[in-house]
Parts: sequence; C-alpha cells; structure tokens
Amino acid sequence: MAKTKIKETSPAITEEQNEAILDKFITNVDQEKVDSIRKDLEDFKKSLTNKEYAVSMDAKLLKRFDSFMNEEVEWRSKEALGVTEILKRIEAVKKEGIKDGVAYLTNLEVEASHYFLMKWSGKGSSEVKSFISLWKTFEETLALIQQDNAVVKDLEQQLAAAEQGLEIE
Repeated sequence: MAKTKIKETSPAITEEQNEAILDKFITNVDQEKVDSIRKDLEDFKKSLTNKEYAVSMDAKLLKRFDSFMNEEVEWRSKEALGVTEILKRIEAVKKEGIKDGVAYLTNLEVEASHYFLMKWSGKGSSEVKSFISLWKTFEETLALIQQDNAVVKDLEQQLAAAEQGLEIE
C-alpha cells in the first residue's frame, strides 16, 4: 500500500513522525483470508438459491392453505406476484403429493406465505384452529430459514472485517 504524506499543519512534524502516524493507520490485510471468506459466502449463497425447505403439511392443511391463498388472502399492488407464485407452488405440491408429511417450498415461498398468513384476520373461533395450524407450520420453517440467513450475515461480517484487516470474535 502506498504511503501518502500527511499534509503538514505544523512545521514541527518531521518525516519520521509522518511515517509513524501513517503506519498506525495501515492495516495488514490477509488477502488469502479475504478470498477464502468471499468464496465461502458466494458458495453458501449459491447453495441457498434453489434450496427447498420442508414444511410440515398433510392433505387437510394443504387444502386449507390452498383455500386461504385462493379465496381469502389480502394483498396490495405487487404483492399479487407473491400470491401468484405461492399458488403455482401449491398446484405443484398437489400434483406431486405430500411426501412423508411435508411439502417443499423455497425460502421466498415460505417467507411470502408467512407474510400473508400474518395479515390474516378473522372473527370468532371457527377459523382459529386452521389459522394456528398454518401459522405454526410456516413459523417453524421460517426459523430454519433465519438460521441460514444468520450464517450469511456472519460471513458478510467476517468478510468486511477481513477486508479491513480486523479480527472478529
């Protein structure tokens, strides 16, 4: 890294003092470490691109989810795109069938489904059980997604620190 002379504001600063000040601000960046963390981050993000998460589901719950997304979901503007994608996935799950008590959805499908479920409102107790069942199943899967997101955030922090020559614990 090239050293730049600090602009003299006082004639009392010698060339040696200037060098000492600059040395304090120059960090030793381990480029191999930076490259390694960057590769780990890219690889992890790539692994998440098409990752599908198992959402606990039986035929009755799938039917209720389908009904909610087709008939009751509230959306605004571009949220319609999310509803459309979720409905496509529901159709695919119905065709494929539920395997071992789970349906497989991508992180965006789970997050969007959870978002729309959190907007659900009702009256009385008739729909309470079906709401709780749907909400719980997506909430559990969302926790797994959040774990993956935490790994991404941690790798991003490690990369930022390594690029600055810092160690984080």
